[in-house]
Amino acid sequence: MNAAVVQLNDPHSMGGWFAPFTSRQYCSWFYWLMVLSALSLVWQVLEALFKVISSGGKLYALSNPTLWTMLFLNAIGYFTNRLMYSMCLNSV
Repeated sequence: MNAAVVQLNDPHSMGGWFAPFTSRQYCSWFYWLMVLSALSLVWQVLEALFKVISSGGKLYALSNPTLWTMLFLNAIGYFTNRLMYSMCLNSV
C-alpha cells in the first residue's frame, strides 16, 4: 500500500478528519451553537426595536442596511445550526 494514500474512514489516518462522528455527544456542539445563534437573533431584534422606539417611532431608523444584513445572517446561522442539530440527532 502506498504511504501517500489517505484512508477516509480510518480515524487514525488523516482521513479521520473527514470521517463521520459516531457518537451523539458531538450533537451538543450544534445544540449550543443553535442556542447562541438564537440569542444573537433575539438581541438583533431587540436592538431594532430599540432604534425605532428611541427615534420616536419613526421607521426610517430601520433603513440601515447593516441592521438588515445582521438580522439575515443571524437568522441563517440559527437555521443552519438547528438543521445540523436535527440531522445529527436523527443520524446517529
